Amino acid sequence: MESRNPFFGKVAEKYDMFFETSYGKAVFELEKQLLLKVLSREESLLEVGCGTGFWSKVLIEEDFKEPTGIDISKDMLAIAKKKGLKKLVLGNAEFLPFKSDSFDTAFFVTSLEFIKNKKRAFVEAVRVSKKSVVVAFLNRYSLLYLYRALHSFFKESIYTPGNFLTVDEVKNLSKYAGSVLKEKFLIPGRLHSTLSLSIDGFVNKKWEELIGFDTPFGGFTVLKFYIRKRHGNSKRDRY
Repeated sequence: MESRNPFFGKVAEKYDMFFETSYGKAVFELEKQLLLKVLSREESLLEVGCGTGFWSKVLIEEDFKEPTGIDISKDMLAIAKKKGLKKLVLGNAEFLPFKSDSFDTAFFVTSLEFIKNKKRAFVEAVRVSKKSVVVAFLNRYSLLYLYRALHSFFKESIYTPGNFLTVDEVKNLSKYAGSVLKEKFLIPGRLHSTLSLSIDGFVNKKWEELIGFDTPFGGFTVLKFYIRKRHGNSKRDRY
């Protein structure tokens, strides 16, 4: 979602191929369970960093209203358009081209990790949302992170260890947003996670479901922040 975004050209063309593998299909089913827990079919949604429109298409198939999707990669959006998605916007997450309170919920699915100015992108997501902001991210405190950290010494990948986030980092983004927006603050909801025992190429769906979706060590973690209106205008409005 910014100048160093790696999702272009052949990377964009091959992006969805991951979900066609047996490992990718298992990962998809687990990740989908979490997203369906935190997103509402009744709400207007903005997907920040929608990429090829993979998750927007999934939500439509699950009887959600079509989300608006924004991404900085023309190549990714071209693929999303071929899927029949219509509410696509070429733009930067750090400067969302929408009025305040345009959507009920803005959500990121493993896209915030690739944005240079995460603080600004998060504040922008809060600004354009009325009810909540959802962040699904790759968790640095996970077995998946340790595996990729080790393999990064031998094989280059767009999903480098440096792209992983921690729960505290994401929560601090919400605190920052509350410190710069005059009329809003955020309340963190319940944490959900999966891929606790997963490494690239291996996941056992039964094991993951047995462990549950509330551990802080899942490779794929989801946090939902509820937006509340603030009484008074005591906070800064610059970021």
